[in-house]
Amino acid sequence: MLYISQPRYVPRVWGSFAAPGLETPVGEIWWLFHEEGASSFLQNAVDGHPTTVADLVISDELPGEYVYPVLLKTLHTADRLSVQVHPGIGGGSPAKEETWIVLSAETGAWMMGGLRNTDRNLFLDLLLNGRIEDVLQRIDLRTGDIYHIPPGTVHSLGPGLQILEVQSNCNITYRLYDWGRTGTDGKPRELHLEKGIEAIDWSSGGSPVSAGSDGRIDRLKLKAGYRISYIEGKSNMDIPGGALFFVSSGSAALQGHEVDFPACLIADMNGGKLTLSGAGYIIEPGGS
Repeated sequence: MLYISQPRYVPRVWGSFAAPGLETPVGEIWWLFHEEGASSFLQNAVDGHPTTVADLVISDELPGEYVYPVLLKTLHTADRLSVQVHPGIGGGSPAKEETWIVLSAETGAWMMGGLRNTDRNLFLDLLLNGRIEDVLQRIDLRTGDIYHIPPGTVHSLGPGLQILEVQSNCNITYRLYDWGRTGTDGKPRELHLEKGIEAIDWSSGGSPVSAGSDGRIDRLKLKAGYRISYIEGKSNMDIPGGALFFVSSGSAALQGHEVDFPACLIADMNGGKLTLSGAGYIIEPGGS
């Protein structure tokens, strides 16, 4: 059985578009989420019956011991994100990894990821003196580029981008530096220096992994707790049980319904069928 997921619009100070009822621009759209006390609303593709991700996980119709293992977002940037890092180096818990698929990029778009020629003391000194860019690697981005960000990787994202972000269902982010920016309350946004410094992978510099181009995943390079497959063209498709499908262009027809880009579908453990006219990504929880 396939379900259509209802998106959740999340305001961010760096967001790129306005939404009714929100004073801060939207920076993230959460296409599929499941956290304590809240999860995505779903619509049964056959009869329109409503349910939630939480209900399906509890009834063993979706994978996950407590929560569905993957969080799916799109990022929409008008300004640069904070410099940040996620926990989980060495297989520790909690852990967060994410994969960025560039859906669109303006000329000159960029990301930052990984450290060069630094150690903990120098990094902290530069951080406190507003010179963190001196040791961050800068990577130019084009539409279709794919980068995986393992736990412990210091990273940021520039303006002019729309990114499909596949990530572990762990919403812990340690903000290291925020360019002197203030939040909606006019005060500097909170930093998490102590925990952030401890989370950095100092052994390797925590470089992002180039995991594909032209929108296509390089399976040999993407090693993650989920599997991503790119599908393109006009075809009848089987969606594996428990997997997501994000429509990245065109449309998908299912059970008499048609959904246009952008859209997110999820299959229960029995899987589902659809007809694709365009392109999209299957995301399966479990190692790639």
